[in-house]
Amino acid sequence: MKLTTEQLKLLRRRKGELNTTILALAENIGIGRISLSNALKGQSINKKNVERINDWLIKQSLKDD
Repeated sequence: MKLTTEQLKLLRRRKGELNTTILALAENIGIGRISLSNALKGQSINKKNVERINDWLIKQSLKDD
């Protein structure tokens, strides 16, 4: 399963805003660094990790409001 274009854009933007490494961001989200790396490249990752990324993105959006 792949992230949507919007999810991918938000994830990349948030990574840049936080100025963090893939490893640190993966730990923050609760997924493995390889999975995050694959997601950032637009490759398939498992559904559970897509859900974790999406949940994390939602939490980040709520913090901004």
